[in-house]
Amino acid sequence: MSKLVGAPVPKIQQRAREHVRVLTLDIERIPGRATVEHRGLTVEGPFWDLNGWKHVIGRRIPADAVTEWPRSICAAAKWYDESKVMFSAEWEDGHEGFMSATWDWFHEADIVVGHNMGGFDEKHLRGGWLEYGWSPPSPWKTVDTLKVARQQFNFESNTLDALCKRLGVEAKTDKYDANVAHAALGGDGKAQRKLRDYNIGDIRATEAVYDRLRPYIKNHPHLGMFTADEWSCPSCGHKDLSKNRKGDAHTYVQRYRQYQCEKCGTWVRGNRRLQNPVQTRHSL
Repeated sequence: MSKLVGAPVPKIQQRAREHVRVLTLDIERIPGRATVEHRGLTVEGPFWDLNGWKHVIGRRIPADAVTEWPRSICAAAKWYDESKVMFSAEWEDGHEGFMSATWDWFHEADIVVGHNMGGFDEKHLRGGWLEYGWSPPSPWKTVDTLKVARQQFNFESNTLDALCKRLGVEAKTDKYDANVAHAALGGDGKAQRKLRDYNIGDIRATEAVYDRLRPYIKNHPHLGMFTADEWSCPSCGHKDLSKNRKGDAHTYVQRYRQYQCEKCGTWVRGNRRLQNPVQTRHSL
């Protein structure tokens, strides 16, 4: 049945997990602070980006008015084939030690998954590595679940929490609070535990959403690249794809065999052309 009605949440198959390292990661940050003279008054406070005070001062915050830049302070991560969620924080390992842990995780990963990973987490972490003068980690492929949700669906909200609730998967815990983050950095044990739990909750939620979205991801890194199985499913690594042909796939000018993975439901087009009307027309 094409819908795979009643099928379990499509997991990456065991053989693929043995060959590819899939990392789910999420970072937490604190805002920076700036002091600006505006119309004879001193405006001082937190900010996330230099455009954040335009409604107050009518312009960007000058860079030389920044007294403390926003920064990443902790991260949680999980390997797809392991149950343990890893965690590193500035208050535990120092900022350099925390950033070094994230570098090591990326260096080992083949695929990194995150909600807004491409637009947020990766860029902030690369900036931190650059500030320490480190070379980039070994190259990886990125799967951004926020980008997938925006491209493939028309949900009214694509926040991680909203997607979890709509898809019926494990939801996040609590909400981010900058005051809690500052308290954690100040040594407040309760705040540290709260932020840690929040960060880890993001990881479990993101991996669950990733499993649900994966059959809809058009450009997911082909897991057959890592297993070297010629007829494997690109999304979950199932090996027996060739046994489940589902008619033909048609492009605007060509035709190919079409298959559907019986494990995760992903549709796959063969790479051998069955017909090329363009050549046929030109030969007439």
